[in-house]
Amino acid sequence: MVSKRLQAASRALVAFVLIGSAQAHPSPQRESFPLPTTKTPPKIDGDLSDACWKSAFKAGEFVRFSGSAPIVEQTDARVITDGATLYVAFECHDEHPELMRASETQRGSSAVEGDDHVTVVIDSQNLRRGASTFSVNALGTQVEHLEGGTAGNITWAGDWRAASKPLPGGKGWSCELAIPFSLLRHPARARAFGLQLARSLNREGNQMIWPALPPEGQSFSGRTQFLPELRLAQPMPDQRPPTVILPYSLATASGDSARARQGVDIKYPFSTTVTGLLAVNPDFQTIEQDVASVNFSYNEQFVPDRRPFFAEGNEFLPIGEIFYSRRINQFDQGLKVVGREGATSVGLVTAQSQTGERDRLSSAVAVRRAVGLFSEFSVSAASDNRAGSLSNRVARASGNYGWVDRDRRNNLTYARDQSWQGGVAKGGSGDLSFSSRATPGKLRYRLSQSFLSEDFISDLGLVQDRNRKGWSASTGVFNQLDRGRLLSYDVDFDYFSFKRMTTGAFFLEAVSLDTTVQTRDGFGLTINLDEGRRQQDTATYYHDRLAGGGFSWNQRTLFQGGGLRFKSGMQGGQPTRTMSIAQGFLVSKPFSVRASYNQQDRGGVTTRQTIATGTYRLDSLRALSARLLSQNGTGNAANVGAQTGTNLYFAYSQRSRKGTDFFLLLGDPNSGNTRSQITTKITRPL
Repeated sequence: MVSKRLQAASRALVAFVLIGSAQAHPSPQRESFPLPTTKTPPKIDGDLSDACWKSAFKAGEFVRFSGSAPIVEQTDARVITDGATLYVAFECHDEHPELMRASETQRGSSAVEGDDHVTVVIDSQNLRRGASTFSVNALGTQVEHLEGGTAGNITWAGDWRAASKPLPGGKGWSCELAIPFSLLRHPARARAFGLQLARSLNREGNQMIWPALPPEGQSFSGRTQFLPELRLAQPMPDQRPPTVILPYSLATASGDSARARQGVDIKYPFSTTVTGLLAVNPDFQTIEQDVASVNFSYNEQFVPDRRPFFAEGNEFLPIGEIFYSRRINQFDQGLKVVGREGATSVGLVTAQSQTGERDRLSSAVAVRRAVGLFSEFSVSAASDNRAGSLSNRVARASGNYGWVDRDRRNNLTYARDQSWQGGVAKGGSGDLSFSSRATPGKLRYRLSQSFLSEDFISDLGLVQDRNRKGWSASTGVFNQLDRGRLLSYDVDFDYFSFKRMTTGAFFLEAVSLDTTVQTRDGFGLTINLDEGRRQQDTATYYHDRLAGGGFSWNQRTLFQGGGLRFKSGMQGGQPTRTMSIAQGFLVSKPFSVRASYNQQDRGGVTTRQTIATGTYRLDSLRALSARLLSQNGTGNAANVGAQTGTNLYFAYSQRSRKGTDFFLLLGDPNSGNTRSQITTKITRPL
C-alpha cells in the first residue's frame, strides 16, 4: 500500500505542475504547410528525375541549426505522399567533393552519423513531445531511431527504404527516402504531423536544417516543440502495424554436450500508438553486451543494456534508482506494453522465471502525463519477488515545470521515492532541482537539493551513495563554431556537498572541472581536474585529488580515429594512475578493427583490460566479426564485470529485410573466458 507521505507528495506534485503550467508561456507559433499527394510514387533509386518530384512540396532555404553563419553548401529538399507512404528527396550540393565522408555500409550503425548524411525528423503524433528520425548517408546506408526505442530486427521494427547516388559532375549527392505511415506511431485518422529536414557534413559541427528554429529551440532535446506541421489531404491509413511473430531456434554444442532451445517473441499493436510485446523462453547469449571498465569507482558503474526485449520502448520505462534492466538476467516469460496515447505515455514490463533457484517475478511501470509543451508529471513503480527473499517495492512521483524565457529553457523538477521490503515501509529519496540552458555559447547551470536514506531498498534499481543529504551545483558552456580551425569547445564545472542523513556528520564534498576542445581537422584535447573529501565510515576518511587529460586524433574519420586518456593522483586512500588508449584501423575497405587498452595502477596492484573488435562487412546486412576481451588483476567489487580472464569469439550475422535472420557463433560473447562451443540461431518472422 502506498504510504500517506507518498500520496500527499503525489497530490502536491500534480497541483504544482497544473498550477504552474497555467502560468506558463503560450505555446510557440509554428508554420503549417499542405502536403501534395501523388498517384505515381517515385522509384527509390536516388535519381530525382521522377515526375512526382515536380509537384512535391519544396522546402525553403536551409539554415544553421544554431548560430547565423551563412550556408556555403546548398541543399534542396522535396516532400510528397501517396497516402500510405511519406517520400522525401534531398539534393545535396558540395563544391568540395574531395572533403565528403561516406564510409559506413552496415544498416542500423550509429556510425552513419559520422558520415555526410541527411536526416528526416518526424513527430508522427503531432504533439511536439517526441519524434522518430531516419538518416541516410551518401552511400545509401540507413539508420533509424523510432520514438520510444526499438529492437534491431528489421521485420520487428518495420522497414523503410532509401537510396543515394552522386550528382552529375560529382559535386554532391542526392537521395530518396520512403517511410510508410504504418511504421510511425500516429493517432488514428491523423491528418497532420511535425517535420524537420536536416543535413550534416562531416567537416562541420553544425547541422543545416529546414526550417529555422527560434533560439529557444536550438537544443537537440527541445527541437520537437518547434517543428512545422505538414497537413495531409486525406487522413493517414487507419490501420495498426501488423502483428509480428518472431520464433527462433537455437542449437549449442560444447565438448561432449549439446542442447537446443526454442522461443518466440510476439509484437502486438493494441493501437497505432501503443504496442504490446510477449517473449517466451527468450535467449540473449547471442547479444554482445557492453563491459564495465576496470577503473576504481566508489559505486557500481552504469552499463547500457543491448538486449532487444529491453530495448523496445525503453524510453517509456522507469529509470535510475527505480529500474535498471540489467538487474534481470534470464527469464522464462516477459511482457511489455509501451507507447504514447495523446498526452499520456505508458511503459510496463514484467519478467518471470520459474526454474528452481531462479523463481522470480519482476515488474516495472511508468505513466507520464504531458502538460503543455514543457511540463509533465509522472508516477512509476517497480516490484521484485524472489523465492526465499522478502518482496521489494519502490514507487516514485515526479514532475517537471518547464518554461521559456527568450532564448533560455528553464526546468523546475521534483521527485520523491519510497521503498518497501516485505510489505514494511523502508527508506526513501527525494530531489528538487532547477536547471537552465540556452543557445550554444551561453552558460548552462543546474542546482539540486537531494536526499537518499540509509534504508532505501531498490532491488531492480541502480542506487549509489545511500545515507546522504545535501546539494549539488553545476555550470558550463558548450559552443560549436562554423568557421576557423576550432570546431567546438565544452567546459563543465561541478560541485557536490553531502552529509549523512542519520547523524548529520560530514560525508562528501567534491569539485570537478572538465574541458574539451575539438578542432575541425579531428584533433581533440581534454583536461580533467577532480578534488574531494569523503568520510566512507567513522574510521575511514579519504582525500581524493586527481588530474588528467587526453588527446584524440582522426575523429572526423569513421574507422581510423584514436585517443589517449590518463589520470593520476590519490583516490580511495591509494595512489592511483589510469591510462587508456583506443585506435581504429581500416585494414581494407570492408574490414575494420577497433582496439582499446585500459590500465589502472592502484596501491601497488595493476589491473588491465584489452578489447579488440574486428568487423568484415560483406554487405549492408551481412558481416563477419570477432571480439577479444582480456582482463587481469584483482579488479574491484564495485565494478561489475571487472573479472580476470580472456575471451575470444567469432560470429557471422545475416539479417534480412523480410525473411530469415541467421547467426553463427564460435564461442560465447559474454563469457569471462574463451569457450569451445558453437551456436547457431535462426529467426524467421511469421
